[in-house]
Amino acid sequence: MFLKEHHQRGHGRKKWPRFIILAFALAAGCTSYFTFCRIHTKTANVPREKSAAVTASKPASASESQKPANPGRTLISVPHLSQEGVLPTGCELVSAMMLLNYYGCSTTADEIIKRTPKSSLLSDGNAVYGMSPNQAFIGDPRSGDGLGCYAPVLTAVVDSYFWEGGKKEAANLTGTDLDALARDYIAKGSPVLIWATVDMGEPGIGKSWTLADTGGNFQWIAGEHCLLMVGFDSEKYYFNDPLDSGGAVSYRKSLVEDRYRALGKQAVTVRSVSRTST
Repeated sequence: MFLKEHHQRGHGRKKWPRFIILAFALAAGCTSYFTFCRIHTKTANVPREKSAAVTASKPASASESQKPANPGRTLISVPHLSQEGVLPTGCELVSAMMLLNYYGCSTTADEIIKRTPKSSLLSDGNAVYGMSPNQAFIGDPRSGDGLGCYAPVLTAVVDSYFWEGGKKEAANLTGTDLDALARDYIAKGSPVLIWATVDMGEPGIGKSWTLADTGGNFQWIAGEHCLLMVGFDSEKYYFNDPLDSGGAVSYRKSLVEDRYRALGKQAVTVRSVSRTST
C-alpha cells in the first residue's frame, strides 16, 4: 500500500544527524496550540499579501454532466471554496474548510494553516529527510512546491475545531469502501473528505525521502488530491473540488474507486460524539 512506510532491509538503522532530528521535532511541536472556532476567529500573524481569504464560488449552474435528470441522485448542498490563487497545494485544507463550514464552523486559510502540523524536506548533502504525511503537511500549502498531508493529519485538524463543544468529532474512515461512504454518510447528510488524484487522472511517481524518525523510505504519489464528496447516483460520485472554480463535479464510480484505492482509501468525516450510558 502506498501509505505504508517501508523500511530498508540489509543494513542497520542509520544514526541521523542531530540537526535533522531537532528540526523535525520543532516542526511537529510548533502547532500544538489550537484555538476553538466558537471563541477565536483571528487570522494568523502573516504578511497581509499572504492572508487573502479563500474565495467562495457561486453555485454551479445546472448542466447534464453535473446534474443529470436522475431522481435517484443524492446531493448535499455544501458552499464551494476555491484554493486557486490562495493555497495552490492546500487542497486538503480548503476541502476541510468546506466540511467545517457545512457544520457551522467558520474559519480562515490562516487559521487552519496555524492548526496544521507542517514539515519541510531537508537535506544533509547525501540524502533528503522528512516526516511522513501521516504526521504533518509536507511543504508549504501557500507554495506551488508543497506536497500535502494524509488522513491522520486532517482528522486531528478538523477535530480541533470541535473540542470545546464536545458534540461532534472528526472520524478517520480510512479503509471504507466508497459505496459504504455513500450509503452510511452521504445519504444521511454527512459530507466526506476523500483522497484521489487531480481530475481523477492517472497517479504518478512523485518525490521520495527518508523518514527522519524511522529511517524508512517514503514515496509520494504525484497528482495526489483531496476533495469533498457530496453526492452520488447510480453511475457517478459528486464532489466539491477546491481546484474547480465551477463548484460541484462528477465522475463515474469505477474511475473514482480506482483513484481512491490508489491513495489508500483515505476518508475523513464529522459525526456526532457517541455517548454510552453509565
